[in-house]
Amino acid sequence: MKKSFEKEFIWEQYFIVSGNVIRQKENSEIEFKESFHSPKHKDKKLHKWIASFANNNGGLILYGIEDNGKLIGLQNDKLEKFDNKDLSQELLDYFAPEINFELFIKEINGFKIGFLYIHKSKNKPVIAIKTANNNVQEGDIFYRYPGESRKISYGDLKNIIEEKQNLLNDRWLKLINDVASIGVENIGLLNIENGELIGSKNKLLIPEELLKKVTFINEGNFVEKDGAPALKLIGDVQPVDSKKIIQLVENKYHIITHFELFSSFFEQELDIDSAKEFLRKVTHENSVYYPIYFYISKSKLTKTEVYKILDKEKSNKVEDVKIRLSIEEKNKTKFISGNISSGTPAAEKIKKAFDKLKTEKKIDFSNIETSELRYYIQAITHLKKDEIKIPYIIDVLKNIYDKHFNHSSTTKSFIRKAICHIDLTMYGEDFFTNDK
Repeated sequence: MKKSFEKEFIWEQYFIVSGNVIRQKENSEIEFKESFHSPKHKDKKLHKWIASFANNNGGLILYGIEDNGKLIGLQNDKLEKFDNKDLSQELLDYFAPEINFELFIKEINGFKIGFLYIHKSKNKPVIAIKTANNNVQEGDIFYRYPGESRKISYGDLKNIIEEKQNLLNDRWLKLINDVASIGVENIGLLNIENGELIGSKNKLLIPEELLKKVTFINEGNFVEKDGAPALKLIGDVQPVDSKKIIQLVENKYHIITHFELFSSFFEQELDIDSAKEFLRKVTHENSVYYPIYFYISKSKLTKTEVYKILDKEKSNKVEDVKIRLSIEEKNKTKFISGNISSGTPAAEKIKKAFDKLKTEKKIDFSNIETSELRYYIQAITHLKKDEIKIPYIIDVLKNIYDKHFNHSSTTKSFIRKAICHIDLTMYGEDFFTNDK
């Protein structure tokens, strides 16, 4: 269980107040703000500050304090009445992995001061997964520097990556040492996706429906909760060394980000329930151009059932998704880009790329020029269903996505069209005709 910063917080240990002025400047762990604004405020600087602290060592944003450190206190009750769930949801919408924070009020010299404490992320770097405005762009990584929050420098990003790799190496070494001390013959592996416990002698199977509902609780932290699912264990329970307890991780798709929306298509694997959630998630994105027919196919939903789900969603992109489905039902060639038979130099290059794709040529997209890359992307949109070899073309799309998706907004749009064309061509027809 995460320790509560608020319960242990003693402000005198962080700064000195003299004459109602904090005798400390803003630094890499402290930011002063005069007033508190809702996270839904159009100015998304708060998100930037929070992400920057999470990527460094955590930190405090103090409300009710002028830039010079003078205490003025909270001027209204916005922070007192604020529901933390709103900020949690905003951060989940714009950043991954999840950012943990605490929001509370303390009195200093008769002034009510708000404190927003951001915990240091245990899974750096925290990355923007969606564009908010000029302050937050998709792919941004923010970092807290003395007195300011800005995009991370190369050196600090390199340090984060190296720190992450070192932690992973340490975990592997610990695991290997534990295996050596317990003995390979006494080790079992639990597959948390299908509930299968694989060992040298026995297997324990947990039904998929129950596996999704069961909460695994760390030793010593058992808490009863009304309505919480329970797993009854019958038989002998042998005490074990706590050092040998295996910690379980969260479900793979507990948080669905922009990356999962595309990577599931590239992997061509998605369980029924996750596929439904992926479809819902698209209605909350900035763009609706994701491989939605693949999600629908994996969800086993009929056309009528899809529209019922969309009707229940309360998001600003639901109508855009419905419009997209309506247009593409009438026009299966919507995403075709460029002319392949006009005889122009550009058409000849698209045709040449098209021929390579049809014959499944191995193509290196690592150092390709942007103009040439777009000929290949346009060529993909000219492939017909009987010309598409899924393993090959998915591998091509993944390579292009991994190496070029974030190069520019124009390139990003071209890649989306290619992905959507393959998705519509391979899975769209089944959706439009499946209404039983």
